[in-house]
Amino acid sequence: MSWFCETQLRDLPAGCRIMITCEKCGGQREESVRQLVNEARVGAIYLDLIEWAFSCADFHCGGSVSFGIFTPVEIAAAPVRLRA
Repeated sequence: MSWFCETQLRDLPAGCRIMITCEKCGGQREESVRQLVNEARVGAIYLDLIEWAFSCADFHCGGSVSFGIFTPVEIAAAPVRLRA
């Protein structure tokens, strides 16, 4: 059993995003964990079951999807020295 089968959506940090990729047409979309937990009400469901239940957002495709989980990285601006 992998971590994907043992992890519920609500276990992920709220700032995480999920990249949903269609295995048939290659289309991609992003969903935030916060949005799925609050609006779709799927927080208590395991990630592998959510992936299995989702399908491509393209109505004409309807292919199965795979999930990729990533956390947005904040890039700090480097200090700038101004010449006087």
